[in-house]
Amino acid sequence: LGIDCHLIGKLIGDDFAYKCEDGSKVKSLAGYRYVAEQDVVSSAAKIDTEIRLLEIYINNGMEHFSDDIETLFGLAYERYRFGNGNLHGEGSLSRLAKDVRRDIVPSFPQFRRYFKNDENYADKLIVDAFEAGGIFNKATANYRKRVILFTSKYMVTHMAILQKLYNAVKSCKDGNVDEGITNLDIAAAYYTGSFEGTEDGGSFDGSLNFFLARRMCIYFDTCSQSNNALINERMISLFYSAQGELDTKACVPLERTVKQIDNALLIPLIQGTLFAAWQNSYYFNNNILIPSTQEFLPEGYVLAQSILPIIANVDVEAAKYISGVMVDDFPFPTRDKVSKHAVVFDAVKRALTKMDGVDCKQIGSIGGQGFCPGDSDPTSPSSRLTLSSIVILMTVGLPLLMF
Repeated sequence: LGIDCHLIGKLIGDDFAYKCEDGSKVKSLAGYRYVAEQDVVSSAAKIDTEIRLLEIYINNGMEHFSDDIETLFGLAYERYRFGNGNLHGEGSLSRLAKDVRRDIVPSFPQFRRYFKNDENYADKLIVDAFEAGGIFNKATANYRKRVILFTSKYMVTHMAILQKLYNAVKSCKDGNVDEGITNLDIAAAYYTGSFEGTEDGGSFDGSLNFFLARRMCIYFDTCSQSNNALINERMISLFYSAQGELDTKACVPLERTVKQIDNALLIPLIQGTLFAAWQNSYYFNNNILIPSTQEFLPEGYVLAQSILPIIANVDVEAAKYISGVMVDDFPFPTRDKVSKHAVVFDAVKRALTKMDGVDCKQIGSIGGQGFCPGDSDPTSPSSRLTLSSIVILMTVGLPLLMF
């Protein structure tokens, strides 16, 4: 509107009146008030802008160069590789995906081991999808696009968040509080992104882990009274705890808090994996004629791989079961395999009992199926989702169905 806050002023004598603040000057990410320099944090938060641009470039390519696949993905690929200087000096999504400093993350060796000693596992997925290499040789352009976007949104950002968090712990131990605060706030920026805005609870424009959690809480009954995801509210609370611990140089408590954030980060990724498995199963197995229903093969393929290294570390067999349904035969799985969401549900439930610090109650339940010991066995007939429950979930969650 071109109206600045100083033109509005404030009500004299009312200490409790709403104070107008210029959005561009508010140091907030979805309600999390950060401390580090605004230029640094806002630049890092634009990671979602970079990913959105990839989507725009690919979509434009599909529209104008549908007969020339190389040109179709070319501009987006260049953007992925070289960026434009955003992301607080990281330069590009590719550089972030291949950062050699990720060894500081305790779980990084688990990812490297699971992906057969390929420490650039996320970058390889994205590059193969861009270049139609490996399993993407015969994949559709749409599938390749979705793998590129989902890998960028969740696999790349997941490890980038963890790297910054554990760097914050190191900075604390080194006595560099300012550096620690910067690392912490960049981690928050990678979690929320810039599209969530400054207000508590974010917006409906996000696309990263924060909004994934918000979308999934609809299906898993894990939304707060303010319609945010409970896990998001916990994350914000933990970030504030970490702020205080850094400020007072309480490095041992900070390390515990960072580990709690590490565990909490898995919740929306697990929920997303479960939801994709559930959606794919009923799409391919029941021929449900609901306009909003579609397959989530590429999304499930990526989300499953975002948690499989963690699951394999505690239960190799459970990881194999999940991979068998969601990963192994992509992009052309058989209906028999992809329709076995109960196998995925059971494997996740089994693995959760062995994942220290990950609270199964925070996962919630979908269609009456929970993931804690004592909850209904997802493989039993009594716990299987009915057509009526699917219709209800699809109707209630219609605006938020898409990832």
